[in-house]
Amino acid sequence: MFPDMFHMVVGQSEKIRKKPAPDAPLSIAGEFGVDPRECMYVGDSGTDMKTGKAAGMYTVGVLWGYRSEEELKENGADELAERPADLFRIYERITAEENTGVQ
Repeated sequence: MFPDMFHMVVGQSEKIRKKPAPDAPLSIAGEFGVDPRECMYVGDSGTDMKTGKAAGMYTVGVLWGYRSEEELKENGADELAERPADLFRIYERITAEENTGVQ
């Protein structure tokens, strides 16, 4: 559906439990050889935030989805994004903090 946009897509299956089980994000991190703590899990629901937290990932709740800011925060969003461009800003800030040791 979106050629050249995603390197991998994982959904529920016999081997992958449905969210909030962390199976899908952990399988993706494993496939790419990335520590889950270095990943940003982006979603628009409380279930997404729980999934990201269960996987040990930095969670970003997006406010253009179908759930409220309160739900995202209550379920562990580390940060909120008002628009897609915010994801790049968040990533750049986190990367800079990690490289300088500032948090």
